[in-house]
This record gives sequence, structure tokens and C-alpha cells, in this order.
Amino acid sequence: MKKAILIYLVIIGFATKGHAQKEQYGENQPYSSYWFVEELLKWSANEDAESKFNISHVALASRFLDDTTDINDYTERIPGIIALMAPHTTNYHPSQGFSTVKQYAFPFWQYIDYFVQWGGSANEGIIVPPTAFWTDAAHKNGVKSIGTVFFPPNVYGGKEQWVYEFLVKNEDGSFPVADKLIEVADTYNFDGWFINQETYDLEGEMGELMQQFISYYRERSNLKLVWYDAMVDDSRVIWQDELNNHNAMFFQNEDKNMSDVFFINFRYHEVNLEDSKVLAQELGRSEWDLYAGIDVQSKSYKTPIKWEALYKEGKPKNTSIGIYWSNSTFDISETKTPEDVYANEQKFWNGGPSTETRFGSSTWLGFADYFKPRSVINKLPFKTNFNYGLGRFYNEQGSTLSKDEWHNLSIQDVLPTWQFQVDSTRVKATFNFEDSYTGGSSLLFKGIKDAKIPLYKTKISLDKNVKLNVVAKTIGAISLEIYCQLSNGDVLTYPIKKSLSWKNNSFNIPAGKNLFLSKIGARTKGKGSVFLGELSLLSKKETRPLTSTFKVQTFSQENSTELYVHFTSVLENVYHNLYYLNAQNEKIWLGKTQAKDFYISKILTKNDIIDLEVQAESIGGTKGKIIRKRVNLSK
Repeated sequence: MKKAILIYLVIIGFATKGHAQKEQYGENQPYSSYWFVEELLKWSANEDAESKFNISHVALASRFLDDTTDINDYTERIPGIIALMAPHTTNYHPSQGFSTVKQYAFPFWQYIDYFVQWGGSANEGIIVPPTAFWTDAAHKNGVKSIGTVFFPPNVYGGKEQWVYEFLVKNEDGSFPVADKLIEVADTYNFDGWFINQETYDLEGEMGELMQQFISYYRERSNLKLVWYDAMVDDSRVIWQDELNNHNAMFFQNEDKNMSDVFFINFRYHEVNLEDSKVLAQELGRSEWDLYAGIDVQSKSYKTPIKWEALYKEGKPKNTSIGIYWSNSTFDISETKTPEDVYANEQKFWNGGPSTETRFGSSTWLGFADYFKPRSVINKLPFKTNFNYGLGRFYNEQGSTLSKDEWHNLSIQDVLPTWQFQVDSTRVKATFNFEDSYTGGSSLLFKGIKDAKIPLYKTKISLDKNVKLNVVAKTIGAISLEIYCQLSNGDVLTYPIKKSLSWKNNSFNIPAGKNLFLSKIGARTKGKGSVFLGELSLLSKKETRPLTSTFKVQTFSQENSTELYVHFTSVLENVYHNLYYLNAQNEKIWLGKTQAKDFYISKILTKNDIIDLEVQAESIGGTKGKIIRKRVNLSK
């Protein structure tokens, strides 16, 4: 079985669906980029009117495992996960989100190290950078965001000419396409490329030329390179299902690191991974730079997996893990509602029930019990509204400012580290998509008996007092307290006042020499429901952020208009909230962004005037001044 054929057939289906989807969007909707090689070579950000909407403005956050272990490129290698996701078709993928909750949003960033936006087809384009809002969410969680270069098999549209164009080498030794890949990643602010070369019947020394191409790319950038186990040293496409002497040249070439991630094809046996581990070490590399692929595209957490080859004694055994199509949690959902999709996510990542296959019973082990979760909560301020990145409405401090559906991972909060490691006979813990304090979701605990609910792994220095704010409400005979575990083992507890409406609770975590705040969690007592709407940690009053001046370009239709909003300046870690005043003079939320350019898909209009408001907001929640602009559509 050739796994590439399965992959390609799915992408062909995506392409057909994508053409129909364009009708859902406004005439001036900007889309994420994709190219064939010739198109990429001609591309210029200055000449691409939509490129400004495809730039991520979120820096890659630093991560840690515990109080003593930070994670960076110089850390001793540890086992990890790379997740390949295909959240949308290659074409007509809106640059900055959707007007529906029935799109995929990923909540388990703490278990992956690389996100690959999977895509590409012979119908549309074979070079696909990650969409900006996916990169924003990945970077906020310390995850590297990777684009895809996909050369399909010939029988499904792949052309040898595309490989030859890709590997053109100038007389001066440069590779024009490599330079362009670097330019795109630098312009759009993502972290590297996944190369999947599965086009066969190539003429000449294409394997050797590909190795030279990768060397050139590595020498001229700090971008990451992910290589898929398909092409071998003599230019043929033969899936090896392991690292061996036929493909090691794309992993390590003498003292040169060729690929940061080597994605092993799916048909391996345990001995393949054992041999791969030995060879990686002989080459001076860590076995954790090898990622054994598992294909979960069609069955998600019901997929039979060779867990015995992957895990031993509660941890990864021979290699890291590469997940193909982890967004299958969305695909298998019949309703596509966030509630149903999230229930699938919990089974996928935390472990699910046994299922019957033609080979017998199969148990899905998941990943949470075998990989240590990473965290980015290592500096102040920190604030979360448990915003999942989508909603059926949008609230601010308990007031509804929009009743329209939305989806934008750029404003997804850092979600709980542990989702949710609880005794379900004592408490049910999940996201609630029917109410929020700010955003489109909150946390919901349904108490049955007294229970403890770990939430966030933290590494916050207590060299100064830290202010803890918690916004919550309760229903029934249930009480809530927040606990804070310190690095010396001490646990501080803070009782939350009962209230049927959202109520803020403020506490002081006292300073302590050489102490860190290591964990935050909740305890429930009694029966009832608890809603958590906000949790924040502050050490000092934030400076009020500067709200940027802005320009507006309008595209009017009958009774509605689309807008392009351009901010004069944007600052790191500062959002802009956008609103308009409707005919009843009510403030309506339009969006929230860190980007310099933002698209608004639809404002209903009854005359030629739109009154806009923009207000900056820091990551700690401090608001800037409001700037108002009246837009005359008749001019």
C-alpha cells in the first residue's frame, strides 16, 4: 500500500470542495497563499495585494517542561510530536478566520512541538505556507509552524517538471526556489518547510541535487526542515519505513544536519524503529529527531496503532511520533459542533475506549500519559478567558457584543495544560460554548463529589508579590477554590465567592525567595456547576497600550459593506479590538487582531455612514484609549 496515494486522493477531494466554498465569502475576501513553482518564483509580497493579510505578528513563545528545564534548540533532545493538519482546502482558505464555528480549532498545543499545515494538490498548487492565524496560535503556545512542499505521485497529477523546476541550480551555486522559500517564511513569520517528494521516474541525479538544495537552504537560514521518508539517494521514490543508508543523506550528511525532523513512513515494524534509533545515534543525532508516522485520517482515535513499537514503560520507546491528519477529530464528527469535536479531542489526546476491528480489540492509548506537556506560562502578565478560538457569540466582561458566529485562532487563549485529568465520577470538566465572560467560551465544572482539577503548569518567579484574579460564577450547592502549588511543595488555596453572575475575585500570592509558582488548579466541593471565565496573574500595573490610528478601505454592496482596516503601527503583544455602532447606537464587536491589516467581511448598513471604534488591549487585559472614525461610504 502506498500511503502517498491515500494522502493525494483526499487532497483532490479537498480541491473540488474548495471551489464551491468561495461562494460563501465576500468578493474581497483575502486568502492564504499557495503556488506552483513558476508562480512562487514570480511572487513578491509588494505585488501581492493579499500578502499583508497572511503575516503572523506573534513571536514564537519560549517553553519549559518544569521548574528546571527550558526547551530550546540547545536543550538535550527529548521525545516530541509533530502534527500534520489539513484544516481546510488548499485554495480559498480565508486569511484571518471564518464566520462559523463549524471549522477546526486545535486545543492541545501543549503536546506538540511542530504544526504542519498540510495541503497542496496538482489542481491548485504544491507549495503551501501555513495560514497566519494558525501560525499565531502555534507561536503563542511555543509551537513551530511549518509550510508544505508536496510533489504528488505522477498517477495523481504529479509532474517530473515540477521537481526539475524546484531544483534548478544557478552557475553561482544558488537555488532560486530555496531563496524564495526562505523569503516567504521570513515575510509571513513562520518557521520552516516540510518537503514531501513523491514524484517518480525522475531523470538525472535528483537525489544528489535535492541534498545540495537542502544544504543551501540550511546554510542561508535558521529555518527548520522536515523531510518525509519517500525519495531515496538514487532519486527513486521507495518508502523505507525506517532511517537507513538509502535515505540518511536527507537526515545527516557527515557533520551537516540536513533535517530537524525525519518523518518515517507508516508501515514500519518495531525492528525498523529500533534500527533507525541505532543509526541516528551512529550519525551523532538523537533518536528523538526521528518521528514515526501514524495515519489517523479516516478513523481518528479508533485507528489500530502499533503502540508496542512506540511506547515502553509509560514513555516513548525508540522515536518521537508524527501524526498525520490529527484534525480527523473534526472530520469524524457528525455535527461539527465544538462540543462534539472537543469530546473527540479529549479521547484522541488523553486516550479513548477500546474498539473492535477485524484483527480483534484495539485500545487507543493517546499521548497525554506518555509525553510531558509543555508550557509557556513563564513570565507575567498572564491572562486567559479560556477562549477556544471560536464562538457562537462574542462577550466582553459578560456583555454580549456580537451574536454572530466566528472562528479566529489568532485570539485563542493559552488553554489549560491538563484537559482534563480528573476523576469523571467526581467532576465533569470541559469547555462551555454557551456562555463566556470574554470571548466565545469558558470552563465548566459539573460537580458530583469533591474533586481536584489541575489546570496550568507555570514557572512564575515569586521574587515579588503576584496578584491573582479569578472571574467565576456558580450554580447549586457547590463551592470553588483555586490552589497554587509552589516549587517547594507548599500549596496556597483561595476560596471563590459564590455568585450566580460573573464575579471577580482578587488575591495576593506572597513573595518568597528562590520560589516559583509551579501549578494552578481548582477544587470543587459539593454538587452543582462552576463556570470559570477568567484567570490572570499580574505583578504590577500594566502601562496603558497605545491605540494606533488607522485607515479604512470600503467595498460596498446593497445594505452591507466589506472593510480593509490598516493600522499605522502595531506593537508586540498588543491587540486591537474593532467595533461599529449599529442603527440603534449599540456597540457591535467586529474582531480582534494583532495584525497590521485586518479584513472585516460584513457590516450591515442602512445609510452611507459607518461609525467605527478601535481600542488597543494588552495581553494582560489593560485597555488603551478609544479612537473613533466615521466612514462615509458615498465618498
